Amino acid sequence: MEMGIVQRRSRVVSNRAIARDHFQLSLYAPEISKKTRPGQFVHIRCTPEQDATFPLLRRPFSIYDADPKRGTFDLIYKVVGTGTESLRDVVAGQELDVLGPLGTQFTVPSGLKRAILVGGGVGIPPLYFWGKDLKRRKFIVDAFLGVQTKDYLICADAFQKAKITTHISTDDGSVGFRGFVTEAIEQQFRRHPPTPGTALYICGPTPMMKAATKLAERWSLPAQVSLEERMGCAMGVCMGCIVEIAGPHATAHKKYQRVCTEGPVFPAEAVVWR
Repeated sequence: MEMGIVQRRSRVVSNRAIARDHFQLSLYAPEISKKTRPGQFVHIRCTPEQDATFPLLRRPFSIYDADPKRGTFDLIYKVVGTGTESLRDVVAGQELDVLGPLGTQFTVPSGLKRAILVGGGVGIPPLYFWGKDLKRRKFIVDAFLGVQTKDYLICADAFQKAKITTHISTDDGSVGFRGFVTEAIEQQFRRHPPTPGTALYICGPTPMMKAATKLAERWSLPAQVSLEERMGCAMGVCMGCIVEIAGPHATAHKKYQRVCTEGPVFPAEAVVWR
């Protein structure tokens, strides 16, 4: 197993509903909480029984927060299928088999002064972990969070508590800006053009990430994306989570890269969007 990655039975501290179909899971895993960095993820078997064979495959979840002093880390998930339905039913005191931390992390480009976090749906949580880290390092941080409707809004209070300027967009206008989160950013950029030293960090549904990447290109801003893909092994063996890479980031042997190992964080301009 790759150095730094551990596989452990981790005790469930809490598993609570925080919004419609969304839950926050806290796990006691000191080794993972100390090693994990913003942008990384864990691969979890979603049932507590050690001999469980259904669902067969683990599920990947980005890290929402970590507390090395307490030895815990948190993730936020949306119930969308068999795996997350099983996870919803676990209770405090049970144990889950966890593999992590996995993948690459967000990075600070040279000259960074202001970070704009662009999150959609369950792509929002890893940006909170990164935003907290950036604030600790005295960068200016703004968060633009987009969801379908206010019932699905997650993490906004946490961003605000971390003193991150937070803008909310909903498709139906039930709270905040009515429209896509990228439209809200475009409006702000037209009123207050981004200054040198601004970078975007993006995570969410593919159409949103594609639109945010184009926005960054129009304004000549560096951007990083955290991709979400189905994974079999999460260790780079099964090749089930590959993404096409173009430009100087691609080579003859690296035109297709694995989200689980070369990612999930990639330079936005390197990703071939379909």
